[in-house]
Amino acid sequence: MKMAVFGGTFDPVHIGHVHAVVEAKIALGLDRVIFVPARQSPLKTVSPAGDAHRLEMLHRATDVYDFMEIDTFELEQEGVSYTYDTASYLSEKYPEDELYFLMGVDQYLDFDKWHNNDGLLRLMRFAVMARASEEVTVKDPFIWVQQPVVEVSSTIIRERIAEGGIVRHQLNDTVHDYIKEQRLYEA
Repeated sequence: MKMAVFGGTFDPVHIGHVHAVVEAKIALGLDRVIFVPARQSPLKTVSPAGDAHRLEMLHRATDVYDFMEIDTFELEQEGVSYTYDTASYLSEKYPEDELYFLMGVDQYLDFDKWHNNDGLLRLMRFAVMARASEEVTVKDPFIWVQQPVVEVSSTIIRERIAEGGIVRHQLNDTVHDYIKEQRLYEA
């Protein structure tokens, strides 16, 4: 089985995340995609919404897709989340599966800073998904995933919510409703 891992803070998960995963499934012929929310990314600051909120939003965004799952491995760990630890865990959990990691261009460009990046390349293949405005040459062993891109940013969504702006068009309806109900990201 071909399985991909899609990690991130998902703060909040938005339509761009879901769109990219669906397009990667089609392009790579994936059977399953596992979302892995990070407790704390080594290259980002701590997220404004708590783990329980981010997990609930992920469930709301992905439950309608039968090939999408969520694994809470990183949320259950203490401290910084390293992709190598997650890849090792998933390699042991799914020893017969062909594993991929879905990443954005920003992650690809910072890959040399990742913890045990050489070990990661032995555990799984890496597929790079780009935003429309990004022009990067992806080198072997990384795989370029050609796809139409939806330009959405969690950072901009949080900022707009704090300013009282409109974000409904950038979020799954159930995620949008949850953010409103919980008053997440408000100033």
